[in-house]
Amino acid sequence: MEPAEKPVIKPKNTRLKQVVSLIVCVMIMLVYPIWKEHRIFGIDLPSDEEQKVETLTPTDDGFIINTTEIGKDIIGYVGPTPVEIIVSNGKIQKISPLPNKETPEFYGAIRNSDLLETLDGKTLEEAANITIDGVSGATYTSKAIIGNIKAGIAYALNENAVAIGKEADSEKLPAKWYVTIGIILAGGIIPFFIKDKRYRNLQLLLNVLLLGFWGGTFISYSLMTSFAMNGITKVILIPLGLMLIAAFIYPFFGKNDYYCLWMCPYGSAQELLGKCLKFKIKMKPGLIKGLNFFRQALWFVLMWLLWTGLWFDWMGYEPFAAFFFTDASVVTLSIAGAFLILSLFIQRPYCRFVCPTGSLFKYAEGRY
Repeated sequence: MEPAEKPVIKPKNTRLKQVVSLIVCVMIMLVYPIWKEHRIFGIDLPSDEEQKVETLTPTDDGFIINTTEIGKDIIGYVGPTPVEIIVSNGKIQKISPLPNKETPEFYGAIRNSDLLETLDGKTLEEAANITIDGVSGATYTSKAIIGNIKAGIAYALNENAVAIGKEADSEKLPAKWYVTIGIILAGGIIPFFIKDKRYRNLQLLLNVLLLGFWGGTFISYSLMTSFAMNGITKVILIPLGLMLIAAFIYPFFGKNDYYCLWMCPYGSAQELLGKCLKFKIKMKPGLIKGLNFFRQALWFVLMWLLWTGLWFDWMGYEPFAAFFFTDASVVTLSIAGAFLILSLFIQRPYCRFVCPTGSLFKYAEGRY
């Protein structure tokens, strides 16, 4: 008589492990905003270093408007975008950006445009009646800057500065917003019903072209940290919320790495390039295990640099920023390009062996 098969014992409390892991990861993301910036979800926390910023400072022949206070609720893609307006002899001499938490990629598009010079030489009355065009590729950021400029001019003219500055929030959403929502929903729903390689290739291509290059919509450490610090604007609440659901909630229903596999533009670009060449480098299990350990070790080092504030700028070198190729740094473009070339020979090399954002998702899923 053959012995009875031993029953398969499934690990207990898997769901509890996932919940705890998710909570820990959320707390990890809140460390920097709380301890370093004293700000969480757009709310300023008490700080001994807090200093009041004067909105209007008189000068010998005019005054300077600082929109830090009156524009603190006018949010760009990830944070406030205050400006300084120098008025001399009744005319605007210069409008300059002030330190902000907006991502360098979006703000780079502003620096390369003539948006801030549009009102130079105009009187406040003239400037108040001029329509300022936004900047293509940085829609949300440019609208917030325009809102700050309007708020500053309105303040100088003794009007309702905050109400005027926030007019941008009520403007019609661009077509890009609706397309972005459509692509994200397609990636989050259709794969459950259609199991077809051709559809997957189409989704990957749309992710790269529309979410990546056209819309600049993706999840990265810099964006998540900025959202934790400044809160989420109404405009990006839905697209970001849908992506975060795919990244953090889908795994509770057995769909691990769902955002990475079906929505991430950079991951999609790697996979598409990998399909272009049949030859692949055969990696031994020991090497794969070692590279996976490297990814985990790198994540802990980067978290330490983030928590201590020793090097916050590492987040700016994630290759996602390369989709803003005209404004991304040479280092970022080089990193992105190197891994894209490598993806011809190794399946999704950045996703599997480096990506700090992907590592966060894995830890949130309870997969250590």
